[in-house]
Amino acid sequence: MQVFARFFIPALLLALPALSNAQERAAAPVTERQAAVQLAEGDWQERYNAVIFVMKLGAEASAELRLAVIDAAWAELRQETDTPPESEAIFGYLQAVAEMGDPRAIPFLVEALIYGGENALADIGARAFPAVLEAVSDPDEHGSRARGALTVLRFMLEDGILTAGQTDQVRALVRERLSGTQDTKIVGAAVRLALALGDPELRAIVERFANDRGFAEALVSPYLSSGNPMSTAGHAKWVNIHQKRARTFLDGGGADIGPFRKRIAVTIH
Repeated sequence: MQVFARFFIPALLLALPALSNAQERAAAPVTERQAAVQLAEGDWQERYNAVIFVMKLGAEASAELRLAVIDAAWAELRQETDTPPESEAIFGYLQAVAEMGDPRAIPFLVEALIYGGENALADIGARAFPAVLEAVSDPDEHGSRARGALTVLRFMLEDGILTAGQTDQVRALVRERLSGTQDTKIVGAAVRLALALGDPELRAIVERFANDRGFAEALVSPYLSSGNPMSTAGHAKWVNIHQKRARTFLDGGGADIGPFRKRIAVTIH
């Protein structure tokens, strides 16, 4: 199985002990029809067996089976299932959906950006752009999801798939995300995308952020995504981290700092 985000390997391993017990009690599907039924009607163990079956099929899975996986993944993400929370099974669903490359999964993948999946959306390409842009545009969006969406836009820009008009939209959006006060999770991704755009005005803003402590402290919110306040020391720590990384990126470094662009070997349907 190919893993598309750095978050998936450790979390998926947490799911495996529970899965081993499940395999003893729930038969793995041998046909697509059986897999679809298990995804729709089975218990969490049967559904997970079906997810593994789909991952083995990869791009050969039928359109109907891919849709069944997407529906099951939505239920898992919304915690509407009987899956034990300690199993971390959501990462298996995310991997299965990502490897299918199905545009019907775009809304799910955007919603699931809190867990990763930036590469999957970038691989889908232009069809995913409006939904990703909307996630960044919403000022009330969860910090982790907006951060992931900014990273997807950077990947799309670096892949060269954005039109001139879309690039202008991204440029305006990044300018907004580098003003006022922003969730600390958003700031780093916005800085990196700003420099990737190669825009002199945006670069000047990043330079100011890197060197002007007062400006940086005002931009990085002293509140967590949950709405709870950071400690004074915690806020200072995050300002330090973002300023240091901004200087690194301005100097042309940071190649070892993720998230990284990794293509998934799928056929886009």
